Amino acid sequence: MNKITSFIFLLFIVSAQLVAEEITILEEIPSPPNTLDSGYLGEPEITIRQDGTDTLEEHRINGKLYLVKITPENFPAYYLVRELEGGDWLRMDDNKPLVVPQWVVASF
Repeated sequence: MNKITSFIFLLFIVSAQLVAEEITILEEIPSPPNTLDSGYLGEPEITIRQDGTDTLEEHRINGKLYLVKITPENFPAYYLVRELEGGDWLRMDDNKPLVVPQWVVASF
């Protein structure tokens, strides 16, 4: 048993030396730049204004309005998002859309 243990120990030492010879140390990788210091021009421009009791946050990129967050007083906020095609505004909020039943009750 002692011979097997010493053989395994010797095998471990030899394999550790072989692995150590294959390892190469890489150069240090610099950290990425801070996004606040990046000078990125595509960041949205946000304008906050009051409209009566509502608070409006207008989000623009390159001067084009693409999102409005409306926060009414004492009510949950909702978003108006511009569609890509057609330019219509879609309301986005946590509420599910109202589904109106459309079955025929009577026809004349």
